[in-house]
Amino acid sequence: MEEVSEFLLSPQMTQILYYLSLGLSILLLFVVAYLFAANGRKSNEIAHLQSELVRLRKDLSKLKDTVEHMWKPTVKTDLPPIEPFGLDFSEPAKISQLKPQDPWLDFVEKYNELAEEMSKPGQLKKCEKVVYEFKLRVLTYGGAMTFRPAIDVKDSRYWAFKCSSDEFAVVPNPMHPCDEDFYDNGGIRETYALNYEDGVYRKYVVKLPAIFTYEPSGGWQLKDTGVVNLERS
Repeated sequence: MEEVSEFLLSPQMTQILYYLSLGLSILLLFVVAYLFAANGRKSNEIAHLQSELVRLRKDLSKLKDTVEHMWKPTVKTDLPPIEPFGLDFSEPAKISQLKPQDPWLDFVEKYNELAEEMSKPGQLKKCEKVVYEFKLRVLTYGGAMTFRPAIDVKDSRYWAFKCSSDEFAVVPNPMHPCDEDFYDNGGIRETYALNYEDGVYRKYVVKLPAIFTYEPSGGWQLKDTGVVNLERS
């Protein structure tokens, strides 16, 4: 009997254990209540999402029906006859004639190539070759828009390429730079539209030659002003 009594709890210890078990029970009750509430909120959210999904499916179905109605193809059986590729061959085709090529194009192209080489040696021989190749007339300026035949290529100030029986395409001699004297007194500003400002320009780029008519009795008459771009080097 004495041995068994050693394992019996005192009243104080029993009371302490009672309160501990009661506290644990209350804590577990709060935990269960919290979990239950949390699960309830999640269930409500899931139910709300499912409801939204059903509504969106209904809206999408309505939108699909509307689009299919709008884009429903219409079939026409009374189309007018159309020629292949949409061309109408009921009337003869009107073919527009091309404008004849200006006869001075090859000459001006060769001239501009020559003007690029004026800074290199042998420029006189190159100029003489072009003059003979295109059968040019070499001219000097006599003032008051009068022109006279030059003695030779080096002495000339202008070259004239014959386009027709009485029309000539006229360009400045590329060997002679455009300086202030030539601009003021050499007839070049009356003959061409230029970008001259001051000083010396050593290179000519002919955009359009000046067109002159020539008659032995009336001399040289300017018909169309030319366009020349001047460059200093």
